[in-house]
Amino acid sequence: MKTIPGLLFAAVLLCLSCPHAHAQEFGKIRALQQRADTVVRQKNSFVARVLDSYQIPHQINEQGVVVRIQVEEKWHDVTAIEIVPLLRENAVDVTAPREVTAHEIYFFTAEGVLDLVSELRIR
Repeated sequence: MKTIPGLLFAAVLLCLSCPHAHAQEFGKIRALQQRADTVVRQKNSFVARVLDSYQIPHQINEQGVVVRIQVEEKWHDVTAIEIVPLLRENAVDVTAPREVTAHEIYFFTAEGVLDLVSELRIR
């Protein structure tokens, strides 16, 4: 019976003596959240830039997300956007990294999926 309280005391003491480990994990989580925010901002900016370059009317919300797009004089509410890089393989060296040549952007709406291919770079 004496060993259970002793083990519990040792476990509590160990947790209290290592606040550095908790701070490191919190720092990693915070860095990942900041990186995710940056990626989302880049994606939103890229989509709006592509639509502007093709002079496609669209509306964005306060966060810069495209929420509506006009195609053939009709407005479509956008429920999701997916960006797929189009790659070119190196014909000479198949082990070389593939080059991004364009991006295919899918706009998901209640009426269906709208598809757009752009040679603009995300960055």
